[in-house]
Amino acid sequence: MQRTSRWTSTALCGLFATTILSLAFFNGVMADEIGVKVPEGFEVTEFAGDNLAHDIYSMTIDSQGRVVVAGAGFIKILIDKDGDGKADDAKLFSDLPKNGAQGMFFHGRSLICIGDGGLLRFRDSNADDRADGPPEVFLRTKTGGEHDVHSIQHGPDGWWYVIAGNNAGINERYATLPTSPVKQPRAGVLFRLKPDLSSAELISHGLRNAYDFAFNQQGDLFTYDSDEEREVSLPWYRPTRVFQMLPGSDHGWVSKSWMRAENTFDMPPVVASFGRGSPTGLVCYRHNQFPEKYRGALFALDWTYGRVHALPLKSAGDTWKAEPELFMSAVGNHGFAPTDAEVGPDGALYISVGGRGSRGGVYRIRHRNDVPALLSPPSTFADAKLLFVLDALQPLNSWSRSRWVPVARELGATPFREAALSEKYSVDQRLRAIEVLTELFQGLDNNTTKELAKTAAPEVRSRAIWSYGRISLEKYDDEILKMYLDDTHPMVRRSALETCQCVAQQSVDWVKLLPSLARSLGGAEPFNRWLAAQVVSRLDEPLLPIISNDATKNGARAVVSYAYGWLNRPKLDLARIQSIVPTLAVSVLKSKNYDIQTKRDAVRLLQIALGDFGPAGGHLPTFDGYASRIDLEPYERDLDPLRVDLSALYPTGDAILDRELLRLLAMLTSFNGKLVDAIVERMTEDSDPIDDIHHLAVLARLPLTHTVKQRDVIVKAFVGLESKVAKRGLHQDASWNDRIKDLWVTMALVDDYLAAALVSHPSFGLPSHTVFLNQMAPELLPAARTAFAKQIAANPEYGWTNEVVFALADSPEPAHRELLRSQFDRFSVRGAVLVVLSRDPDPKDRERFLAGLEWSQTEVQSACLNALEKLPADNRPQELLALLKSLRRLGSDEREYALRETVVRLMERDSQQKFPFVAGEEGYRPQPDCIAAWTKWCQQKWPSETAEKLGDGSGEQARLAAMLKDVDWSKGNATRGAEIYTRRACNQCHSASGALGPDLAGAATRFSREDLFTAIAIPSRDVSARYQTTIAHTKDGKTFSGLVIYESVDGFILRNGTGQTFRIETNQVDEKRKSPVSLMPTGLLKDLTPADYADLYSYLQSLGVGSRPVGVPKLE
Repeated sequence: MQRTSRWTSTALCGLFATTILSLAFFNGVMADEIGVKVPEGFEVTEFAGDNLAHDIYSMTIDSQGRVVVAGAGFIKILIDKDGDGKADDAKLFSDLPKNGAQGMFFHGRSLICIGDGGLLRFRDSNADDRADGPPEVFLRTKTGGEHDVHSIQHGPDGWWYVIAGNNAGINERYATLPTSPVKQPRAGVLFRLKPDLSSAELISHGLRNAYDFAFNQQGDLFTYDSDEEREVSLPWYRPTRVFQMLPGSDHGWVSKSWMRAENTFDMPPVVASFGRGSPTGLVCYRHNQFPEKYRGALFALDWTYGRVHALPLKSAGDTWKAEPELFMSAVGNHGFAPTDAEVGPDGALYISVGGRGSRGGVYRIRHRNDVPALLSPPSTFADAKLLFVLDALQPLNSWSRSRWVPVARELGATPFREAALSEKYSVDQRLRAIEVLTELFQGLDNNTTKELAKTAAPEVRSRAIWSYGRISLEKYDDEILKMYLDDTHPMVRRSALETCQCVAQQSVDWVKLLPSLARSLGGAEPFNRWLAAQVVSRLDEPLLPIISNDATKNGARAVVSYAYGWLNRPKLDLARIQSIVPTLAVSVLKSKNYDIQTKRDAVRLLQIALGDFGPAGGHLPTFDGYASRIDLEPYERDLDPLRVDLSALYPTGDAILDRELLRLLAMLTSFNGKLVDAIVERMTEDSDPIDDIHHLAVLARLPLTHTVKQRDVIVKAFVGLESKVAKRGLHQDASWNDRIKDLWVTMALVDDYLAAALVSHPSFGLPSHTVFLNQMAPELLPAARTAFAKQIAANPEYGWTNEVVFALADSPEPAHRELLRSQFDRFSVRGAVLVVLSRDPDPKDRERFLAGLEWSQTEVQSACLNALEKLPADNRPQELLALLKSLRRLGSDEREYALRETVVRLMERDSQQKFPFVAGEEGYRPQPDCIAAWTKWCQQKWPSETAEKLGDGSGEQARLAAMLKDVDWSKGNATRGAEIYTRRACNQCHSASGALGPDLAGAATRFSREDLFTAIAIPSRDVSARYQTTIAHTKDGKTFSGLVIYESVDGFILRNGTGQTFRIETNQVDEKRKSPVSLMPTGLLKDLTPADYADLYSYLQSLGVGSRPVGVPKLE
């Protein structure tokens, strides 16, 4: 009794400590001051700022309950010394991985993470919070990129789960276990490794770039996948989506121009969709500090839009659904770029920020009133320990596991087996008991599994059969599998089907299970039907006639599902087309006896039978969702009856069925005039432009010369796209023009009269119509240019683009050239105008070419220099000083070195002066002496004009020159210089991750000492084009400036000199332009002594000399 009391007292002390911590009010910076807002009743504070961790990639909470963050070249433990809810210090655990850890999990004192080319383990054997040394590499993978391997987590089965993006290169070689649900992965993949990291299974694939994933309380897996933002407003665009991940599932990302919609037979459940965005972290809240509504909810992070959504999950038959709630978002001008999320021991939700060199930090969100309830004192010592394990909060987290796992091992399996079977425990406690048994004690035995099949709670039954499937047995009990396959609840049947999919085929007596499997093939739940079909695809060949016969007894839905499973078997290309599948699918489509979902499934079945959609050598990328991945030409004759039957079925009256039926007909390249009539009837004045593009894509795949009526509708649809898109406020991104061009070129190649009809249309000549000049006969181009000029003259608000400028560029009409010249002051097209004018330079454009030397694009600078070379020499100071400014800025890569040579040649021609300069590739290196000589010559010849052109700062420069003369450069100390460099915050803008400014490695050799310090003292004097500031004025009167680190059609993100990020919507921009003013602040050399100058220069000389700059202090 005394022993029990003492243990209970200790347990309660810990609980009281947690309670007191949760009740405390943290006097940090509040939401309105730090730029984020949360729902009423919650409070948000800044747990850590940029000073402790800049540009955070990922975050975890270690086994001691401390927040750990990682970025390029650091893993830091954030220390809250006084327990006030705000970190006071950051302790460096490791300066690896160099490319930044994008996933971390502490296993005791060891850290498992992703980075530097693989799955790594850092040991901390002496518990000093410092990695013992370089990590062990367990698995070689591609890491470091934004689409490589990301998160790693410990699953409820004790296995390690890892998610990878579509560029990570996870292929069939990673499926080292025969039980792998996926054998031939495509794009992004979720895989799991055995507890000892020795071998792996591929769980699901077809992701674009999911950064993170989460297990909910039921043990189901979820991920938040990205969109293909460049394809927005095109028929194949899919939004960012939260998926439930089923074993073997393909999430539909096939190529940049083909992502499957969620309502097709073989797509996994979509829990929520969010439109545009950049998904990052995902976490399931399994604590009790938040209100009941949020317990078990997913929290999904979006980096681009600076927001966090809460998704309270609700059971929906065989899957889950959620109504998303905006939980956390940016306010004001502070910027909020969330990268990762974790739940701490105190029940707070921690959100890290960073990415692409932006401001780092960690936010802490708590509810003000809801406090964790104390556990009732247990009646016995054993009961107390058992409850401690069963009620563990965030049980999969490292900090939680470090507490409950030792206690569970001490108790042994029996108490957990009894708890799983006992109705006196809550459903959540019984689920935890099953999970503990699965991870630590070889799972459930047969008798326990059979008993659990009779329990009233479907959640418990579902988890029981999940556990049974996670045990590796030589022989599974077919009676147990059948009991669960025949369960009345769809969630239980789903878990049973998942188990059937994941066990070794030879370990099951399938004959006894086939009737149950056939019932699932014909069931009402779509995802269970798909899972059953997946099981069919893995069955041994002799079993197929039996399951086929059983499926027939369960109706058309079961037959279609069975056929899908049969088609999913390997090496069936020829057989699948010559099989009875097309006949079966057409009979379902023709019949009036089947529901619409079965008909949709039948169309999808036919698409798969014909090779499915995707990239192939025989078609352009735009048609990835309209053409087969295999060559169908050898089967042309066999396909003719299918073309006739399917063409007669369109339209059906169901929008989804019609959409997929047309894709199928496009795959078949049907030659049917009546079908074309039926399609063009859908393109009207009021039809949606996205639907119009879909119909145009289908028509482009039907190789027919159109009738006059059909052609008129097609031309009107093409011409009207721009106005329809504008009217509906739709966005167009980078791929839009290429995709429309592909449609146009493909169709114009088939119909020789289409281009002439287009040019003669009265509305032709809008900016977006430049794409139609591709594949246009030369004799039509003059009329096309005239049409553009006519539209420009008729509309004072005409939306000039670079493409319009180039469309008029080759016109021999003098009026067209003057029209282009008149647009020089239009900032958005100035570069294109300069390129066009430079092709045949006119002396009256000389000042324009000189202005073009300050343009940001190298191509424009090159065009202007070439134009000046063709014009006569000019020794006026305006030209020579413009050339000098260009000379001083150029020289960071081979292209700029070549341009620099042209500048020198022009200066020599215009001034009749010459200074030592090495031409050709031998001179593709810094030549500071030449630049200094030309600068000195101009300063002596035109002192005031030079100072004005290079940027006022003559007084500062004079003071600097005097200071530099007093410096004893031989006494410089790199270590002290590194401290100055860090103290003046230079490292935040010139680090590998910051990228606000250029890498300074080698800067002391590229530039003379005087020029180097002049650039620091007067930063706006010579700003390289690539580092010019973007200035954005918004319609509400605000002004933002910084470097663009992300841009899409509907907005962009600026990062300013302090590392803050700002999301600016395109429709809110009044003006956006480049500025010659540097983001680098002035005054960086203020108050430095001559000795400081020597130290700083010594440090700058060390950059790039070795793998580690001399004198860099090791941060703790």
